[in-house]
Amino acid sequence: MGHGTSGTVASEAGQQPGTVRLMGMLTLSCLIGQTGQITVTFTGELDTASADQAYEYVRGVIDAHGGQVLLDVAGLSFCDARGLGTLARMSRHAGQAGSSLYLVAPPPRLMKIIRITSLEDKLPVRNQAGQAQVA
Repeated sequence: MGHGTSGTVASEAGQQPGTVRLMGMLTLSCLIGQTGQITVTFTGELDTASADQAYEYVRGVIDAHGGQVLLDVAGLSFCDARGLGTLARMSRHAGQAGSSLYLVAPPPRLMKIIRITSLEDKLPVRNQAGQAQVA
């Protein structure tokens, strides 16, 4: 699904995808720490225009690396219903792949929507070290 993307959404299996800008409004980057912990950082807007490409990027990270995947969403300036559904879809894919997916530093407005929609179990929050955090 390469419409509107610049960069690579997912690189070959076993390689770390780099930073990509999706639809000009969302930037995703992946960092694999020395302990193997994977963090995908979101900056910008996760919405109808970027949701499918963001899902493909994170799915590629999960499929290539597995384990615990942290989504650092502190830099999300906007997340619409489609974006929220995409985060839940990412979590479902991680579970099906035998991985776990957690949000890191969700903005208060995103946490409010997660609570209202009862998605706390599907989108649990962890701190940067991957430890449970009370939201």
